[in-house]
Amino acid sequence: MKKLMLPLACLTLLGAGAPVWSEGIVSTIVNAPLSATGTVAGTRVGINVYLQNDSARGADFMDPNVVGYGIPAGGTMEVIMSGDYERDWDVGLSQAAIMLVTGTPQQGLPGKAVGYTVGDGDDENTFLITPSDAAGIDAAKLMSPAPGAKGDPVRQRGIKVVHIGFQQSAFLNSGATGTVSVVFKDASGNIVSEGSSSIDFLDAAEPQILPTNFPDKRRNHNWQTVGTGQTVGEAEGTLPLTYMVYGKSDGADAASHYAFKAGMSGLGVVPASDIASMGFTLPDSLARFADGLVVQDSNGDGKLDPATDTIVGGVTISAPDGASGQSLQSMGNLSVPTADVAAKPGKRWGGAMMKLSFTAGSTAGKYRASVTLLKTPGDLSSGDGSTYTYTVVAN
Repeated sequence: MKKLMLPLACLTLLGAGAPVWSEGIVSTIVNAPLSATGTVAGTRVGINVYLQNDSARGADFMDPNVVGYGIPAGGTMEVIMSGDYERDWDVGLSQAAIMLVTGTPQQGLPGKAVGYTVGDGDDENTFLITPSDAAGIDAAKLMSPAPGAKGDPVRQRGIKVVHIGFQQSAFLNSGATGTVSVVFKDASGNIVSEGSSSIDFLDAAEPQILPTNFPDKRRNHNWQTVGTGQTVGEAEGTLPLTYMVYGKSDGADAASHYAFKAGMSGLGVVPASDIASMGFTLPDSLARFADGLVVQDSNGDGKLDPATDTIVGGVTISAPDGASGQSLQSMGNLSVPTADVAAKPGKRWGGAMMKLSFTAGSTAGKYRASVTLLKTPGDLSSGDGSTYTYTVVAN
């Protein structure tokens, strides 16, 4: 198996499961939203590779007003798995093992619908994506056929994410660190865009909180726009911020980890204002979660109380300078099995679904609400594990 040698100057070790190196058009590698154990050492790969460009780095590339990537006329796209990713020769490099995506939560770009094929590249660990039309794939016209996408205020366009380990997984996290490179080539084989990122595999499984848009026919839940002081999930035309939540897999091997689908039901968010009114004081170990706590109803009364229920994570909100009043909160119901909300995907992918509303603050601009789970639910000193950030724009 070929391995990509990384220049030492580019390495930044951030801990297990964290991106350790990235450059060019690849922003980061994260656990895929349909996998509970996609970044755990010794298990099957289930990841999302987030892209970016020079003018829209990181999360800003997911703004629907930013156009993603296309494939040049006569050209190709390559997705190269290196480092400690190990090929499973019983699984082919086909559409079942990879999906191009526009935006996050993801709206799929299946090859049969939008015009590309998937096969093996020159290297045994390379997905080769070839447009079906000699004219290539025009990023500005490349939109998801997801049924709810037509209802988005601004349609996502172009390739923004690569989902590896989709319906099947052709690779294993066999060592400590994996690297993914994404390369776009023109008809002459010249590279027009490229980038790479690496990730340290988790030593052990952790609960996962991930983006999902299953409940609303895969409309775009991210980058929604409201007026200052208005609430996403309640204001006309907006949707709740929706999350897929998996519990901690107790699998003994790669197969059992890969099959794990159990969700975390009874979860919700208690905003900072409610925490204060309850008279609960954040312990020093949770001081970073000044904007709210993620709590699991452990006594079954349908109410959340951080003093008596299980604290499983917390909330941080990035807001424009001078903003006040911003908050993330539950919408009355706690998380339930995904199948209770979206029957077909819930049966297939499992997990639990949590819906939250977000109230924009007093100042126009971008708000970023991050929900982070503890590595071990209830262990307040276990440190941060899985996290996901939604962006809301107030005007």
